[in-house]
Amino acid sequence: MEGKIESEPENEAATEDGSTAPGDRWLGDSSPTEAPLPGDVRTAMERFFGDASITTLEDWTGELRRRTGGAIEVDELCHADGETDHWGELDGDRYDFQCFYDAVALAEIASEPVEIHTVSPDGTDIEARATGDGELTATPSTAVVSFGTTVDGSHLPDGEPTLEDAYTAICPSVRAFPTRRAYERWAAKTQAATVGMPLSAATAVATELVD
Repeated sequence: MEGKIESEPENEAATEDGSTAPGDRWLGDSSPTEAPLPGDVRTAMERFFGDASITTLEDWTGELRRRTGGAIEVDELCHADGETDHWGELDGDRYDFQCFYDAVALAEIASEPVEIHTVSPDGTDIEARATGDGELTATPSTAVVSFGTTVDGSHLPDGEPTLEDAYTAICPSVRAFPTRRAYERWAAKTQAATVGMPLSAATAVATELVD
């Protein structure tokens, strides 16, 4: 069943409103890959790599590419064996993923439009269209995305990290939400260190991973 979208201003994602999560978790839509990460996110990402210095998402994507062989290709995305709530449609073909963000990356890899569907943790259906050239529009327009990694150390790689290690540690914390407030409520109780940004700005991370 489709979840209920909270009523709030369309610019809610860009305002400070007494939210439940620390303000520095919100990266906004202006150069989000260059914004400083909060301490727990930096610590979790550095622990995943073991010997890296991570201060921004740009550092994280660069380190991931360096350790795992460079730009990610379509067959290296986190594909699912069957249908999931997280999928993208490219040229009439449906690709089901373990993590919805792979559909965003698919558009950037293919340089073609991808229609994206996912379901937020509260059950709200979220649709998006990534153009393949860095643009993305979402429904609802207030939708946001989280990025981060687990903090309990249970998914640390045994040796040099692989893409599979990264997916295991990162994918559970990469989710879409109908509003910033919905993300912040989830972030306050989830067992992951995360940051948030408008879904419309999410292609910035995908570009860093695939170009």
